Amino acid sequence: MSVDLFALFALALVALALAGPQLVRWSTPVLMRAPRLASALLLGTLAVWSVAAVVLSAALAGLAQGPQLFAGAAADVCQRCVAAASPFSAGGPVQLPVPMAVLVMLPLAGTVLMGVLAARALLRRAASSRSILAQVRTTGLRTVVAGHPVLLVPDRAPLAFALPRRHGGIVLSRGLMDSLTPQQLSAVLAHEQAHLSQHHHAMLAVLGAMPGPLRMIPLFDAVATTVPHLLEIAADDASRHRSGTPALASALLRLAEAGAAPSASLSAAPGALLHATGPAGSGPDRIGHLVSPAAARSALMPTAALAGLLAVLGGSAVVLVAPYAVLLLNGCAVPL
Repeated sequence: MSVDLFALFALALVALALAGPQLVRWSTPVLMRAPRLASALLLGTLAVWSVAAVVLSAALAGLAQGPQLFAGAAADVCQRCVAAASPFSAGGPVQLPVPMAVLVMLPLAGTVLMGVLAARALLRRAASSRSILAQVRTTGLRTVVAGHPVLLVPDRAPLAFALPRRHGGIVLSRGLMDSLTPQQLSAVLAHEQAHLSQHHHAMLAVLGAMPGPLRMIPLFDAVATTVPHLLEIAADDASRHRSGTPALASALLRLAEAGAAPSASLSAAPGALLHATGPAGSGPDRIGHLVSPAAARSALMPTAALAGLLAVLGGSAVVLVAPYAVLLLNGCAVPL
């Protein structure tokens, strides 16, 4: 391979990072047709982009030559091994003022740092779920409503939300039961049950573990904003198949008119709960999608472009990482 191909891969990485949000926005009509699959694919897009970024950064070390951190034959052999494993061919190594080891270690160190931040975010999220459960348990009553085990709280506001199953499951308010018809209540419960059975909390946990610095990348921010809305549409689809579109649509309208939303103390833990009115901020028209889904033809080209960029990155990551994997498995003969 040539350095020009390296530049092409790097360009695809930057293009997906910057143009990804617009492509995701234009692809929304297609994504809404299969929201569960679309959510998984968008999360996979972030994973592929991250792996490609790390691999491309590490591969740069094979094109460069600079001061040695460690003197002796071992350092020279290691540098030649990495250069030999590089899938890129150039007329000669690029002379840089920094040691090659720094180029190799920086992306690895960044990956470790992101992992530590993600672990901390997951721990904080679990603590938030436990905190919410502790709040609703003080006044809540375990019971069964329309065939669903729920935690019923005496709040007069119409509330319905789902915590992770291990942290409480579905929570309903007395106000919700008084505000909805039996058919509407059944539709809301089916919606919240879909969040649990389809493991939406786990998908949101992945987004919640995204370190803050990554949200500065437009693609990551767009996916973090889009996926919660898609998961609400997935829960809507499951509910309407069970309870019917009229019951669900009218229930959502009733909750919207009532301004149903968790209290400030509960909302202080974003993402830890999934409530029927959906995430804050603008998103797809859920009721419009229930009644008359948007035509998907105009979104086919953006979806294909998004898939094409993802395929280029995924393929480049595999091509780039293979020689280094062989190097790690076989080792280098380092003279002592």
